[in-house]
Amino acid sequence: MSDQEKQARWRIEADAQACMGTGICAGVAPHRFQVVDGRSKPSTEEFPPDDAVWDAVESCPMEALRVRDTVSGEVLDLS
Repeated sequence: MSDQEKQARWRIEADAQACMGTGICAGVAPHRFQVVDGRSKPSTEEFPPDDAVWDAVESCPMEALRVRDTVSGEVLDLS
C-alpha cells in the first residue's frame, strides 16, 4: 500500500430524499452506517478506505449513497 493510499480518507454522503431506510447498508457495514428516523446516516464523519463501504453502496436499492475522497472532494467511482 502506497503512502497516498495510507493517508486516503473517505466521507459517505446519503441522499435523504432518495433513501428508503431499508437498512441494507447498515447490515452490510454496521460500523459505517446506521438508520436514524428511517434514513441512512454515516456513523463517522471521515474514515480510511473500507471495502465494506463499497459493498454497502453497491447494495443500496435506491442508489442513495456516495463516497467522496476528503482531499480532492471527488465522488469515487465503483467501477
